Amino acid sequence: MPPGRFLSDAEIQRLEGWPESIERREVVRFFSLAGEDLAFVRAQRGAANQLGIALQLGAVRWLGFVPEDLPGAPPEALAALGAALDVQPRAIFDYAVRAPTRVEHRLLVRAHAGCRPFGERALDGLRARLIEEALEHERPSLLLARICELLRRERIERPSIDRLVRLVGWARERAHEQTFQRLAPQLTDPIRAKLDELLVTNGGQCQHAWLRSRPTSVSARALRRELDKRAFLLGKLAADRFDLSSLPPNRRAWLAQTGRQQTNQRRSRG
Repeated sequence: MPPGRFLSDAEIQRLEGWPESIERREVVRFFSLAGEDLAFVRAQRGAANQLGIALQLGAVRWLGFVPEDLPGAPPEALAALGAALDVQPRAIFDYAVRAPTRVEHRLLVRAHAGCRPFGERALDGLRARLIEEALEHERPSLLLARICELLRRERIERPSIDRLVRLVGWARERAHEQTFQRLAPQLTDPIRAKLDELLVTNGGQCQHAWLRSRPTSVSARALRRELDKRAFLLGKLAADRFDLSSLPPNRRAWLAQTGRQQTNQRRSRG
């Protein structure tokens, strides 16, 4: 994959299409027609149109979006809709050859399902929540899944994966900014100077490298070394008085992991 990209072509294709399987309870919940739903679908002219618009309605409620490949829908979903409409499932291959018809039907389905289109207006009320999700979930693939779930709960139709990937990048950048802003009041000039001193090489090793090193044996000497590190953190850096409560637990864990794993050279450049 190209640098910075976290989804492979196969993963993008999977996320843009239908899931490989569907559970029976999901068929019943999302692809059953009755009452207002059945009347809405029956209002369309022709068996293929009825099946096509019913399938789109179920997809929006199940997935939060409508895959382009309608005939590729799970056979169980097509069979359930076909039985409810007394239409053969293969009629989906005759549905809406004309693109304008699909667009018109998509608008009808969205309105009936009570969904909003993805756009700046819909995002305005979600930006703060997206940042909070990014603060809690640093891993891009997990953050993508959380954003998809949030859009589905808010009944906002999911856009293309490409747009969602850009949204993940935006949310991660804002989360990094928020992390610094929340900790900035405690990062006084004296504290920053002490933290910078940790990266200064003295005798071949900087203090940061010493702090992040792990014991290589079980001995009194190794125990003393670890106790010296804790005494240093408490005495010189007052680490016990550094308040991280403004950050979600996973963000604190990410900061700790970053501190352990990043090289001193990279940290110096940052």
